[in-house]
Amino acid sequence: MIEIDKKKILDKLQVIQDTLSKLVILSELSEDEFIEDFKNYDSAKYNLVKVIEAIIDISNHIIARRKLGIPKTFSDTFEILGKSGLISKDEAETYKRMARFRNRLVHFYQEVNDREVYKILKNNLLDIERFINFVEKLITRD
Repeated sequence: MIEIDKKKILDKLQVIQDTLSKLVILSELSEDEFIEDFKNYDSAKYNLVKVIEAIIDISNHIIARRKLGIPKTFSDTFEILGKSGLISKDEAETYKRMARFRNRLVHFYQEVNDREVYKILKNNLLDIERFINFVEKLITRD
């Protein structure tokens, strides 16, 4: 097993934390305020893609360094982490949904409703916090 590149991981974690703080600010808007200004939902969409990409990058780095397998899709990334026992099955499902949502934002953007984005901001940002905690514990152990 090759050691995890802690600097690389910490740099990506910083991106996640910075991006999450922007998403939290957007989540504090009322739904009407959020929907009224395209800058809010466009910013939220971009920042969701960015944070999910960073989560995928970190996860793929862990998988590669620990030689856990080769994911064929972003969803596979979290399937592998779940099967390895590094994250729970519930967490794997949560992050797989994130990866699928990222794909919708990037490839099927016309199908993503701005109210759906707002709902994610209101209900799912703790999933990102949980990922940060998972990675911080992992790099502390290694």
